Amino acid sequence: MSQSFVDVAATESPGSAADAARGAAVAATPPGAMAEGIERRENLPYDEFVESYVKKHRPVILKNAFPQWKAFGKWTPEYLKRTVGHRMVVVDGKDVSLGEHIDRCVASTFEKPSAYMREQIIRHVAPELADDLMPFCDYALPNWLRGVYPMVDGLLNRAGEVELFIGGQGSRLLRRRAEIVEGNYDNTYGGTGGEMVAGFADLHYDPTGLPVMLCQVYGRKEWLVFSPDDTPYLYAKGRLSTVPNPDHADLARFPLFAKAKAIRFIQEPGEAAYIPAFWWHATRMLSVSIAVSSTFAHAPHWDTMIEDVVQNFSGGSAARATALRAYLKAAGKVKQLGGRRVGSHPFEEQAVRKVLGPVKRKVRSLVGRA
Repeated sequence: MSQSFVDVAATESPGSAADAARGAAVAATPPGAMAEGIERRENLPYDEFVESYVKKHRPVILKNAFPQWKAFGKWTPEYLKRTVGHRMVVVDGKDVSLGEHIDRCVASTFEKPSAYMREQIIRHVAPELADDLMPFCDYALPNWLRGVYPMVDGLLNRAGEVELFIGGQGSRLLRRRAEIVEGNYDNTYGGTGGEMVAGFADLHYDPTGLPVMLCQVYGRKEWLVFSPDDTPYLYAKGRLSTVPNPDHADLARFPLFAKAKAIRFIQEPGEAAYIPAFWWHATRMLSVSIAVSSTFAHAPHWDTMIEDVVQNFSGGSAARATALRAYLKAAGKVKQLGGRRVGSHPFEEQAVRKVLGPVKRKVRSLVGRA
């Protein structure tokens, strides 16, 4: 089902001729032709998805996952450039128009890759696109992350946002520079020094102990995934692997990496990839790629999320940890009463937040004057 990386060349660097050649070969692979270590399920009943994959922490590819979305078949590079190309986004820390970024992605090749746009909040950068994603993907519901959470309000509400990802063939990204380590933001870990690196070099798992559902709207991408059981072999610091390029690992420098078992697969348009909490993953764009991502949580994930949040955001205070744990557990019980549709309108501001937002801003203003 999975493959070892023992036989991968140890000396090639991201962006090398060999790296580009392998990417081109994979891009030419017809759909369904690659031997894969992940299940693909079409029209999977929701209850079976929860029982067989969510509760068992197993990744899966969900075919025909969002047929109700107008975005599927509508969102092409040309369409997005024409309708929302004037919108500003952030790519590798720089402001750029979405249209300019799309032009670069269309021109991107494995030999001369463009930058990768990731994690842009759709309801902020292009709210007019939201209607094309409704009704929202059933498999990513219910979602309890949007709400009012003292002490970690920004953290959980930010995690619950629906995000837009756009890249071109071979797109590179700015390596994540810092990591939460024992409750503190550690800027000493620079990964590869904040350099532009190939996608597989960003091997990570998502924060707050939560799964992600990544929906491929346009184009194809290749995934590299590792089980949490492989963590001892990935030279992890926090939630990032320090192996510079897992596709061409230097086994003299990272000998334990030879024991890691990789799962590779190609994600096609119309498919959603469910990646459970703490599963390591990275992607490589095989063409212009447009994708939508949703981090979500409900009953099967909630206790794990709570412990991850408490461990990383209680600041070492036992009292804060106790209060945070108790509040989040109570919030989960309240959310559970709402059933399957909780969080089914991810692009709308919640009523309670509409009321509390101005109050919070007023309090900050008064505190600032004091």
